Formats: sequence, C-alpha cells, structure tokens
Amino acid sequence: MNTTKIKVVMIGGFCLVMAFFGGKDMLKKGGWPEVPAEVLVVNVECDMESTAHKIVYKTVSTATIPCELVDAFKTVHADKQWKVKQKFTGTLRVGTGADAVEATMELNKDGGREPQVGDKLTVVQNPANPTQIERTGMTGARLTIVIGGGLLGALLLYLAFKPRRRAATYAVAGNVAGDAGADQRARQADALIAAALAKQATLPNQPARVAAAGLAREGRFAGQKTNFGRRN
Repeated sequence: MNTTKIKVVMIGGFCLVMAFFGGKDMLKKGGWPEVPAEVLVVNVECDMESTAHKIVYKTVSTATIPCELVDAFKTVHADKQWKVKQKFTGTLRVGTGADAVEATMELNKDGGREPQVGDKLTVVQNPANPTQIERTGMTGARLTIVIGGGLLGALLLYLAFKPRRRAATYAVAGNVAGDAGADQRARQADALIAAALAKQATLPNQPARVAAAGLAREGRFAGQKTNFGRRN
C-alpha cells in the first residue's frame, strides 16, 4: 500500500468516525426538551486568525482577546495579516421559577443586531445536566454534517480499495510480448547482415562479392522494417 493510498484510507476512516459520533450525538440531543431562556450578561471578545501559506502546507495562528486590545495585538504581531471576528458569549437564565438555572452559551447576531441583555430565546436543555444547553434549530445542520461526512468517508474508502481493471493488465502483457517479438526479429536481421558481410570478405571474385553485398543490403533493409516502431 503506497503513501497516497494510506492517506486516503486515513481520511476516509476519520470522516466515517466523525459521522458516527455526530449521528450518536444528534440522536442524544434530539430528545432534549425546549425551554425558555433570558440573556443576563453579554461578553464580547474577538477571535483573531492568521493563515500563512507555504509551498506544501499552511500554518494557522489563532487567539481570542478582548476587542479593545485588537489594535495593540496587531501592532505587536505586525508580521502577520489578521482576520477579526466578534464572539458573543451570554450568561442566560434557563427555565422559570424554582427550576431556573444559569448557563453560558455562545450567541449569534440576529440579522445585523448584536445580542443584548434582556433578549428572550428558546434553547434545548439536557435533562440530566440542566446547565448544558444548546440553541434550537441545530438538528438540520448536524444532520447535514453527519450525512456529508459519512458519504465522503465511504467514497474515499471505495476509491482506495477499488480493484484494478484486468483489461489494463492484459494490455500491458500484450505490449511486453509484442516488444519481445520485435527484439527477436531485429536480432535475426542483425545476424543475417553479419553473415552476409563475413561471406563477402571470403569470396575471391568481384561478382560474388556484389551478390553478397546485395544480400547484406536486403538483410539491412529487413532489419530496418523490423525495427520500425521498435522501442529502445
């Protein structure tokens, strides 16, 4: 098994494993109940990312810092180009009455509006761990990831272990046999030329030498026809 095939097998296997655990997680969270929540605190941070492309690989540098420090961070690390993305983390009161708990969750902008204190939303809550919550509407995105990862992994493994076509093997064998026959005919022509030249040298009279020379030319011509299309 060559290096490329090993890499394809590893990537395909990784995709299948991720699809398996993603599907398992999706089934588990699919039974979580929906509960109301209210935003109590919003923390804003900035995710910094810089990508440097090399000849055969790339390096990615990341950092999460307070947004007010972005300009100073860029000045200190001026040798890289940085992409900045705001990250909103909210502290929420989940549930109502005596069963309410506080939990944290990453929040998203609603259109162009940033999350605000007092916003009302609906989350899904783990019955076994009330502080573990997640946004609603994640089932469709998770299902897409699971199906896509499973199909990609199966396709890569199929390509890695797909049997080779026998026709290609037969074609190679036929080419080898044809080359061997051409080489044999070329050697026979060379031997005929050598024999004619040797005979010419031993003949005493001129007409016989002319006849032998003609025979040598015929042998040379036959060798040229045989060598036509011959691969060295």
